[in-house]
Formats: sequence, C-alpha cells, structure tokens
Amino acid sequence: MQIIAIPCGPVMANSYIVYKEGSPTCAIFDPADAGIIYDRLQKEGLSCTHILLTHGHFDHVWGAADLRKRTGAKVYIHPADADMAAGKPSYFAAMSYGLTPCTADAFLHEGDIIEAGGLTFRVLETPGHTKGGVCFAVDAEKTVFTGDTLFCESVGRTDLGGDIKELMDSLFQKLYALDGYTVYPGHEESTTIDHEKRFNPMNAYRDHPWFS
Repeated sequence: MQIIAIPCGPVMANSYIVYKEGSPTCAIFDPADAGIIYDRLQKEGLSCTHILLTHGHFDHVWGAADLRKRTGAKVYIHPADADMAAGKPSYFAAMSYGLTPCTADAFLHEGDIIEAGGLTFRVLETPGHTKGGVCFAVDAEKTVFTGDTLFCESVGRTDLGGDIKELMDSLFQKLYALDGYTVYPGHEESTTIDHEKRFNPMNAYRDHPWFS
C-alpha cells in the first residue's frame, strides 16, 4: 500500500493519497487543499475516484468541492456531518471564511466497504470529535485512518459539536480493538494502536464508570 501524506490547508490537516502499488487510481482522505493535492496527483500519474471524509470540520473538507470538480471523484461522508460540510451550521460560517461548501455524493455507515485504488476500506463509525466522525480501516494492511478521533498520544477536541463519552467509547471499544494497526491521524505524525494503548493520556479514564 502506498500512502502519501500531505499536511496542508488553513491549519495543516493531514490529507492522504492512498492506493495499491501499480494502481492507476487512488482514494484521497480529507483534502485540505485541492491545488496542492491535484498537483501531486498529476506528478504521480494518479486518478482520484473517491474523496473520503473522516468528518465535516472545515479544515478537513476545505478542498473537497474543488477537488471533486477537478477529478470527477465522488465525495463520501457520514450523514450526521453532511450538513456541516455543506455549510449549514453557524460553526461553519464562523470558522471557514473563503471555504466552498461541499455536498456529499454518498453517505458512510458502520461496516460499509469502499473499494478504491486497488484497496478495501472498512468504515468504522467513531463519533465523539463530531457526531458523524468515521475511521477507515484497511484490514489487509493493518492500517487505519482516524481523522481527528485519535492522534499520537492525544484525541480530538469535543467542544465543536462533539461528545467526550462518545469519543471514549469510540477509542476504547472500536479503535483499541485493532491490535497491531498503524494509525494515520488527521494531524501530526503517525502512530500505532499498540503505542496508544500504552501511552495515550486518555487511558487514565478507561475504567472510569462514566465511560463504561
């Protein structure tokens, strides 16, 4: 599996170009700058067929509408975050000056299978950072793209439409079940589930009755 990480956009979100070696097509996760990503596609000789959004916050959808226009790819998001990406909540208007709203072509749900770039992506519903947050597992490669649900030794904030209990449930019940997986998060460096089980500060709350 080939993964090209491109930190870009207004707050340097990680956008990912992902494909199986030898495939002429790819999937793109959370395009934060359409121009930069499209130029990289041209350089690599790749065609994007799927734009997969982990959630609807402005920094992760900033380039989605423009990239769809340039490539013809379809945009996928969980329905609970679709209005956010389309520009309806006041949060969007307050924090996304200059952003083109993006309506989804298809919705994501728990257990959905997306075939793109010669790879199979399994959708995990992981609410908490937002109501419609999802992660994408490539089980054959023991890899998961977590957006802002899980970072290296951190988790996403919950004060912009999220819920801390849902986030802990997503972390402890869904992501921590992926033993041996490499994590590609929405910001900063990659990590592993095994590392997070040992060192993530949120582990201190794992046995708290509020999260059980």
